[in-house]
Amino acid sequence: MARSYRILIIEDDAEHAELIKIGFRKHDEFFLDFAITGEQGLEMIRAQNYDLISVDLVLPGIGGLDVLVRIRKLDQDIPVVMVSGHGTTEMAVVAFENRATKYVVKSLESFKSLPYVFENLIQEARFKASERAMQEQIERSERIHRNIVENALAGIYILQDGAFKLVNPKLGEIFGCAAESLLGMPFWQLVKPDDMEYVSRLERDQLSLAPVYESKVLRKDGTRRWIEFRTFTIEYEGRRAILGNLLDITHRKELEIEMMRSNREMAALSGIMQKCLCSGVDADQEMADALAHVIAGLGGAEVGGVFLQENSGLVLRALHGSVEELINFIQGKEVALLLGPARLHKSDGAATWTWISAPVICGGLSKGTVVLAHEGNSSVAEEALSFLERAASQIGNLVETFSLRGQMNKSSVELLPKVRTSPAQE
Repeated sequence: MARSYRILIIEDDAEHAELIKIGFRKHDEFFLDFAITGEQGLEMIRAQNYDLISVDLVLPGIGGLDVLVRIRKLDQDIPVVMVSGHGTTEMAVVAFENRATKYVVKSLESFKSLPYVFENLIQEARFKASERAMQEQIERSERIHRNIVENALAGIYILQDGAFKLVNPKLGEIFGCAAESLLGMPFWQLVKPDDMEYVSRLERDQLSLAPVYESKVLRKDGTRRWIEFRTFTIEYEGRRAILGNLLDITHRKELEIEMMRSNREMAALSGIMQKCLCSGVDADQEMADALAHVIAGLGGAEVGGVFLQENSGLVLRALHGSVEELINFIQGKEVALLLGPARLHKSDGAATWTWISAPVICGGLSKGTVVLAHEGNSSVAEEALSFLERAASQIGNLVETFSLRGQMNKSSVELLPKVRTSPAQE
């Protein structure tokens, strides 16, 4: 689904409003509404949901700061950009004290950069809202798990000589088997060597007589689950033993892993967006830095490259990993296929990588492609493809920024021969 943003611009100066419209002319993802007074703007906010609101500091009737205060009473989280024709440090401080998200001084350059500034602020607000909701879900899951333990609904077991001597039905349920089948089985038999690195003592309760650990374990059906367990030393049938209770925390761990993945991806996208806002003079270096952000945000990428269309072929403008592997993949591929929608590519039978590509879109047209070799199963590759599509879109913004400056047309060292279409393809 294509991204879209609804923006309210509260601006009484018709000339400035027109300049803002011009700045968004090439950005179809933005839908702009305009109000010329604070009163009109507040009425529109009550009637319509917006992703971001831009408020001129000086307005007829209700001033910009008063509008900001009233907006915050209606919505604590929506990004609000205060815009001033004569910015001062004192006014910026007052705006931020009243919880403005950003303070922008009017200029031709600032009007041109508004699409990127607005998108960055909206994505950041959405990410924070998602992170907050995910954290609440984690905390809710944690409370549920704690209530289970307190009500003796956790898996209960006794270990002696490293083997299960007593188990309750809940423990069997966690391991996906009848509880009786666990009796006599060594506990560590349920933790495979590959999972040993995950066995760790949690930092909380370090001084407790019953420390808490977490680990991955193997169920009878071959699947792995995350568990949290607490142990006590006791005497059982006249001999030393371990009493433990155990919780299945798979859902919570998956949320934590997903949050870390989201944080990594958002940091990468933010890094590329910053390149769009503050790009240097070396287009190839900026492109290489953007690709580095993509690699860091993805995780598990062994080989990657950014190709831009020049004349009848594609030219490699940024590289990560083995250029030979990239050549082997790219040669023989149809240019139209690489410039088309984001996709997974079929790999050779012996290949352990999944190749993925996403188009670099500039001004609504595909001007290149980002290609990566990802190490992971199909579901992980699908997630990687979704991220790559968003990252390639940001790289498109970066390419557009340099194109506007005329820097992308400068000669550069070609790292690969151009990939040309065959006569049949043409």
